Amino acid sequence: MQILQNYSSAPLIVYTGKFTGRSPKDRYFVKTADNENAIEWGLRNRPVSESAFDDIYKKLNAYLAQKTNFDFKGNVISDQQFAFSITLTTEEKWYTQFAKNIFRNDNFSSFRGEIQILHAPSFLLSEKSEDIDNSNFVLIHPEKKIILIGGTGYAGEIKKSVFSLLNIDLINHGILSMHCSANFDSNRGTALYFGLSGTGKTTLSSNSTKKLIGDDEHGWSPSGIFNVEGGCYAKVVGLEEKKEPVIYKATHAPSSIIENVVLDSKGNINFNDTSITENTRSCYSLDEVDNVYAKEYAPHPTNIIMLTCDAFGVLPPVSKLSVGQAVFHFVSGYTAKIPGTETNIKVPLATFSPCFGGPFMPRFILDYANLLEKRIIEHQSQCWLINTGWWGGPYGEGKRIDLSITREILNKCITDSFTSDTFVQSEFFNLSFPRFLDDEKTISLDPADKWENKENYKKTAVHLSDLFRKNFYKLNMENNSSINKGCIFY
Repeated sequence: MQILQNYSSAPLIVYTGKFTGRSPKDRYFVKTADNENAIEWGLRNRPVSESAFDDIYKKLNAYLAQKTNFDFKGNVISDQQFAFSITLTTEEKWYTQFAKNIFRNDNFSSFRGEIQILHAPSFLLSEKSEDIDNSNFVLIHPEKKIILIGGTGYAGEIKKSVFSLLNIDLINHGILSMHCSANFDSNRGTALYFGLSGTGKTTLSSNSTKKLIGDDEHGWSPSGIFNVEGGCYAKVVGLEEKKEPVIYKATHAPSSIIENVVLDSKGNINFNDTSITENTRSCYSLDEVDNVYAKEYAPHPTNIIMLTCDAFGVLPPVSKLSVGQAVFHFVSGYTAKIPGTETNIKVPLATFSPCFGGPFMPRFILDYANLLEKRIIEHQSQCWLINTGWWGGPYGEGKRIDLSITREILNKCITDSFTSDTFVQSEFFNLSFPRFLDDEKTISLDPADKWENKENYKKTAVHLSDLFRKNFYKLNMENNSSINKGCIFY
């Protein structure tokens, strides 16, 4: 870990070392009699024994006792009834500023409990544990509410570990944990934006004309929508002031932290240089955003936007979803990785992450899906699928849909401006989409129209449909009637 630039009038620029992203295979939950039937154990949620956890807890405590420690105290969740206090003890000072930006500092008189985080990026396990594969680790104890992080300097592990821990407990109180951004418009109500990294959920929700609720982690309770956090952790590859003014301004605030970017000879950030990582990040407080929704709860959502970045270029730019289709897409969580985002990816690679954040949702997927369905029906939220990926061909042949087009599509969804008689049925997917974006019918939203080679379009669409089908059967949900009806493959 290294601080690259540290001026009082500029954001802190840091390099997080070997790890510039999360390491999902090195995260473990302590398996106990209380949670063995609640957590979906397997590749998403690897178990570790209580004895192994206790042993590493002692070693990490002893290690930190020999260091100069830095502490942060704050909380998560804007609703005091469900809020937890947070205590972070770390060996490097800048992580306390990260925690100050990303978590909350509500003046609550009491909390449901305390989450304790011991954080030591330089600590490595010297002896192989029977439960732990590598020298770096993230260990989460659901009952003790303790998180141990060692051997990794990537700050996102702190934030996502807390979210994962909360997502075991909140559903017991009728709260749907959601990996989504959210904003509020006084005329159009609350909108939620579900999506994986790179789909645009932070970009599209950070709109100066709407009040930002949050960019990543929310809860949907019987009372409405609340923010888990107090800050944002935005991906900033390719960041431009003109295209994303809200994020750009907040990123350059003196209190912000920017991770793993490249500086030129004059010390200026080159947001287009991904030689360190594609996963460059900015962590800033909501205090740095001008138009923020500051109340404890936002109203129940009027619109739910599910985002995908289809690098195959065959999904419509926008589709109107039934309840069943929305739940199907929620459990599928589809997007596509493109060449360059990870080593050895040479062609677009379909990625399915249930709940649009499978690694952070430790319970069984249907626990979350069933509650989402209940909430949508109860509050009659309109659901949409917006594709922010490619059209006219796959990645490398077609082009990415312009952000201006996506923003116009989003605005028409939020304002319900697509007239019903313009919708047509997709030939290859069980999706209904508006044929044109504009009333003059000059901008077609039929993906087939953008492809010169119609036969290649057909083959690619059939291929993606097959990938959806295989993933769905792998989830073993074909017997769930409501989700089955919403399948977007034929």
